Amino acid sequence: MLRSETAARPIVRQHCGKRPWAGIVALVILFIFCLAATPLAMTHAQSVGTIKTVTGEAFVERQEERLPASVGDYLLEGDTLITGKKSSMGVIFRDDTLLSLGPVSRVTIAKFVFDPAQDQLDFLTRVNKGTIQFISGQIVKLKPGAMIVETPLSTIGIRGTRFLIKVD
Repeated sequence: MLRSETAARPIVRQHCGKRPWAGIVALVILFIFCLAATPLAMTHAQSVGTIKTVTGEAFVERQEERLPASVGDYLLEGDTLITGKKSSMGVIFRDDTLLSLGPVSRVTIAKFVFDPAQDQLDFLTRVNKGTIQFISGQIVKLKPGAMIVETPLSTIGIRGTRFLIKVD
């Protein structure tokens, strides 16, 4: 009989003076943090390369906004890389292509697709001004001619590994 009386009673826990709203506040803060971190994660997932070196004044133009270039910054398709006088910038792309910009240079990453498993390889840059050195990566090795460099006066299909372009 004692068992049935105990089983029929609901279990009630005393509050013991703790803050019941603290857990809710922690969950709300965690949710807000996750929302704030999402654009950073998306940027990393969509990145085509990373800035490895910067000397002097260098910038990344992204969607008509000019941002100071810093080592470790991710680059996206459509970004324009800009260096000032007595400045330089070094970039490594996801396919291991290396790009070095000399002083007073301007290069746009017009298109970058690197998905070797799906045989989707495409790299188009526009060199508007300056001195730029390329050391090609996996895209050129896997699909020669898939890398194209446009200048104001020419279009170059890249099949080699190392080249220098100067546009005045």
